[in-house]
Amino acid sequence: MNPLLKNVVDSVDQIASDPASKEQYDRIVLAGKKIMFDKATHDKISWLQNPEDLSVLVNGVFDLITIITELGGKDVQNDPLHGAAVVLTMEALDFAGRVNEIEITEEVAQAAVQAIDEKMSELNQGAASAPMQETQPMSEPEAPMPQGLIDSKGM
Repeated sequence: MNPLLKNVVDSVDQIASDPASKEQYDRIVLAGKKIMFDKATHDKISWLQNPEDLSVLVNGVFDLITIITELGGKDVQNDPLHGAAVVLTMEALDFAGRVNEIEITEEVAQAAVQAIDEKMSELNQGAASAPMQETQPMSEPEAPMPQGLIDSKGM
């Protein structure tokens, strides 16, 4: 794995604090990797094969996680959901970088994490507006997400 992306993954792996969160995180990541990289489903995931831009990739990961958590039938806390989104996005970026010969820079990795934070904020705000939900929105993003960071020229 790209060393920049591996550092991000390693830091997320160490964050999961309580056993229940760690178990949820591990299950989502395992299921996500299986779906993303299984030969039976791999070719059907267009955002993984040739992502148009970072937002397409992040949205694809969140769609995948939504399917996994809905099939799991359990409520998932924000921490494991956020951590799994980061790890699966880093895995997808690493794959896209290798397959499409794209240079993954620190700027791309940081923009991906920022995009995930923004998506989590959107999800939390949506949950906060639903009746009887008690969630706290994450910090607001500082800047809009860069578009078109990933291209076949490597930036």
